[in-house]
Amino acid sequence: MNFSTAVQEFRQALPGTDAFKRVRVQCEQIIRNVPEQAAMCFVIGEFCRAYVLFYEDQEVSPEFAHQVKSQLLGYMDSLEVALGSADERTLSAALNQVVVAYAGKRGLV
Repeated sequence: MNFSTAVQEFRQALPGTDAFKRVRVQCEQIIRNVPEQAAMCFVIGEFCRAYVLFYEDQEVSPEFAHQVKSQLLGYMDSLEVALGSADERTLSAALNQVVVAYAGKRGLV
């Protein structure tokens, strides 16, 4: 399992909680097998965990589900591009941008 595979599988999945659960499992596998990507996968995995925790037993509109899927894909895409650069500073900057954007959407910053 690698991050690019997780991104592509999520892109093809339906926007329900099962897709978010799958990404979290994939991120946990990557953390165990590719520890240099642990911080990135932890952030993405926690996004997924929070989504499932909040919405698994609730009905959400298709528009909302697509919006959240698009939000996560945006984060994953930016991290995937940074990962492809093989530059730690680029990846760190991308990860910081994801965290700030996510925290901002949650009203934390």
